[in-house]
Amino acid sequence: MIDRLVTGALARRWLMLAVFVLVGVFGYLSWRELSVEAYPDIADTTAQVITQYPGHAAEEVEEQVTVPIERELHGTPGLTVMRSRSTFGLSLITLVFQDGVEDYFARQRVRERLAAVSLPPGAEPDLDPLTSPIGEIFRYTLQSRVRDQRELRELQRWIVVPALKTVPGVADVTNFGGETTQFQLLLDPNRLAQYHVSLRQVVEAVERNNTNAGGSIMVRGDQGFVIRGLGLIRNLDDLGGIVVTQERGVPVYVRALGTLQLGALARNGVLGVDDNPDGVSGIVLLLRGQNPSRVLEALHDRVRALNHGGLPPDVRVVPYLDRTDLVKTTLRTVSHTMLEGIGLVCLVLLLFLGSLRAALIVAVAIPLSILIAFILMRFTDIPANLLSLGAIDFGVIVDGAIVLMEVVLRKREQNPDAPLTEADARGAALSVARPMFFATAIIITAYLPLFAFQRVEKKLFSPMAYTVGYALFGAVLVALLLVPGMALAAFGKPGRLFHNPVLAAAERGYRRALDAVLRRPSRALVPGLVGAVIAVALSVTVGKEFLPELDEGSIWLQVQLPPGLSLAAGAVMANEIRGAIREFPQVTHVVTQLGRNDDGTDPWTPSHIECSVGLRPYATWPAGLDKHGLVDRMNARLGRIPGLVYGFSQPMIDGVNDKISGAHSELVVKVFGDDLDDLRRVGAEIVAALGRVRGSADVAVDQEPPLPQLRIQVDREAAARFGLNMADIADLIEIGIGGRAVAEVFRGERRYDVAVRFGEAARQNPEAIGNLTLSAPSGARIPLSQVARIELRAGESTITREGGRRHLTVKLNLRGRDLSSFLAEARARIAREVRFEPARVSLVWGGQFENQQRAQRRLAVILPGVLVLIFLLLYGAFGTLRHAAMILVMVPLALLGGMTALHLRGMTLNVSSAVGFIALFGVSVQDAVLMLSTLRRTQGEIPDLARAVAAGAQERLRPVLMTASVATLGMLPASLARGIGSDVQRPLATVVVGGLIVAPFVTLVVLPALFLAVERRVARSPS
Repeated sequence: MIDRLVTGALARRWLMLAVFVLVGVFGYLSWRELSVEAYPDIADTTAQVITQYPGHAAEEVEEQVTVPIERELHGTPGLTVMRSRSTFGLSLITLVFQDGVEDYFARQRVRERLAAVSLPPGAEPDLDPLTSPIGEIFRYTLQSRVRDQRELRELQRWIVVPALKTVPGVADVTNFGGETTQFQLLLDPNRLAQYHVSLRQVVEAVERNNTNAGGSIMVRGDQGFVIRGLGLIRNLDDLGGIVVTQERGVPVYVRALGTLQLGALARNGVLGVDDNPDGVSGIVLLLRGQNPSRVLEALHDRVRALNHGGLPPDVRVVPYLDRTDLVKTTLRTVSHTMLEGIGLVCLVLLLFLGSLRAALIVAVAIPLSILIAFILMRFTDIPANLLSLGAIDFGVIVDGAIVLMEVVLRKREQNPDAPLTEADARGAALSVARPMFFATAIIITAYLPLFAFQRVEKKLFSPMAYTVGYALFGAVLVALLLVPGMALAAFGKPGRLFHNPVLAAAERGYRRALDAVLRRPSRALVPGLVGAVIAVALSVTVGKEFLPELDEGSIWLQVQLPPGLSLAAGAVMANEIRGAIREFPQVTHVVTQLGRNDDGTDPWTPSHIECSVGLRPYATWPAGLDKHGLVDRMNARLGRIPGLVYGFSQPMIDGVNDKISGAHSELVVKVFGDDLDDLRRVGAEIVAALGRVRGSADVAVDQEPPLPQLRIQVDREAAARFGLNMADIADLIEIGIGGRAVAEVFRGERRYDVAVRFGEAARQNPEAIGNLTLSAPSGARIPLSQVARIELRAGESTITREGGRRHLTVKLNLRGRDLSSFLAEARARIAREVRFEPARVSLVWGGQFENQQRAQRRLAVILPGVLVLIFLLLYGAFGTLRHAAMILVMVPLALLGGMTALHLRGMTLNVSSAVGFIALFGVSVQDAVLMLSTLRRTQGEIPDLARAVAAGAQERLRPVLMTASVATLGMLPASLARGIGSDVQRPLATVVVGGLIVAPFVTLVVLPALFLAVERRVARSPS
């Protein structure tokens, strides 16, 4: 079939040229339609159940909300992990599902089970927006020189957020910062006592006096009139004019019982932006599965519309974290390394082939192969990203074209004075078409392990495997169908070709070295065996981790303040943190998020800050300073602010780590048990132990320590003596002290809560709260202190659970050390220094460690199967077991150069470098297949075995050197690249470059010596 394809394409070469031109145009159009991302979405299928239970402490939230929901959700189809976080007024339950579970299916199953949960009044569970941990694609602030944060918050709530939500592909827009306007009734307890009015009466009066009524239609003559009863509260005067009761025939109005004001909802968080201590920001979330490039393009248009007429002239939407910037920067990095690689490949082709026409024909394989890959990616819905594009080695792409061109040129060189006929070109092409096809098939097969990965590593590398496979498929099509015809058209006329004198000298030197090796094959086989042993030893001693750092070009800080701080005190410290970070000239902006967002769906307290730090382009930084150096300097500067515990991360990976391990760090140690005091003791000992392990950074307990609480312990017997119910006392606490929205006010499209609570003076200290009175059935006013014990105690800030058990999380990051050696030392140190009873407390490691172990287990299963499949392909190509085995024996030697390069550059063996070894293995096998095919052919042509091997090896010298050179130089720019987007490319390219420096020795020296030794032994065998 391959022979017929090559023959037909050669006969119709101009038609093939037209077809590939059309394919190129279609490929370009497909590229325009592709989803382009900086990094692939590596998050699992997840759902988060959010239940607000306002005013209740973490203990009540866990007991009354979290545990009942957890029990109902156990057994949800496809569920693998369930973890929860209960904090003040909020329950967050995160559900992680198996690979392959569809988002909408998972969420529907969760909703079905939530419908069966019985929760206390006021607790309504809901699901988070359908997005992913890397779905925060656009963050912005509202800025104005004349408006305060309350006014900006109004514009945000009623103009900006609704406008941005209409953009297709936006899942949600959340607000952070600013005060939410609220109609407030601040009751005076003394006036309630004066008019003999209870808190419940006030609430019921407001609820009953805020309604409209519909009276159907009144027919009058030929017309019908809609009957409307208008009684909704529209302003503070309407609210104040509500009658609560009568005192001796005189109505008692709401305005007589306290103060009416247009106030603000009690704040959960404060946003600081550079010099502005109190700002307003928004976070745009991408609907999962949508094309971020398209969504961002529409989002930018909507922001421009808001800034040019949609908002008042003095107000602007100013982005400070835009995914478009990261996409452009990473694509710029990839494009730069790609163009450099293509340029180097073309230069090498020109030097080796000695003809500009030949070099251009071979180089055409690069864009055409990539365009064919774009077509297939478009039809199979594979997004383009840094990994998928950056992993393409253009040297490997042109290998097939080089082989086809080289045999045609060799035919041309044999008789330069005669025309090159179609039969000559066909014979030359067919001599290498079959082995070249099998060699490319083997390279594609070598990428099969990437499809066996799971979860994070699967989502990260399977798009790359598809892209490389598609590009190699395109390269085979170009090499077989286009290159022979174009070579015939370019070199059909008689003519002599340029001979590179350097290459001629290399051929003479190789001939002498080959003669020496073939006289005594052990001269090559022994060094080959030693090299294989060294390669295995280096693979054992190299550092190992899951992934290299994916640089996002910014910094994300998690800052823990002293526990129990008020929002105002936390805002002061946030100002100090922003000022300290802005001292560094490499910083463009600093945004601090203190506490929770306005929706109350973040689990943080006023003692926690999330901080976004923007960075200038690395090219503008002083020589010698990189991002890690800047982090070290910031670490030292922030260390001068007392009371801080902080961790450095990046925006996207921070969210991914939170979903993977439940903490905002690369590694976690989860301490399971029931006694929280015991867990805190064990956690503190683990923090101390890990802090002494080299490479650990940002080591801390993730959960905040206990916070002060004001406990109101009801004396049931005392309450019974006065005839008071628990509901009466609960109303006093929840409504009078905590405040509750009891009605709504509509103003056009805007809607505001009406809240009722006591004034500040009546609830500012324990004594004032104890003096608040309850209305007994007898009409007596009973102070709260007579029916309850009021005391200051410590209580839990946050209670975390996983798999139905409580746990404490110790979080840490790694700096300057590989994961495997760190884990070995850390586990040994914890075993020596941390005391606990295994029956009551258990330790579990999580984070990237889990991903690394899972990837290693999968590779241990799939790699032997892939090797067997490659062996079968080799057997199909050669028809003999010994020749198939001969090529596989070369595999350990292919590792030598890559492992040496990793050691010399201080890099680790991770999933990225492992992919490089897969590519290196494929290229090495390809060269070996072509060499062995040539040796078998010359063996049949020349009776003397040694002369046949020498002739075949010398024939393969130029193509082997050419393919190794273009593959090496094609990846060289990526191996040396720095900046955003180069982190994942660099280990992969380093392995390929280092390995291909050694690979020609294996192919040109060791393999001919092995072939000669084996074939001599076979010839001497009686069978």
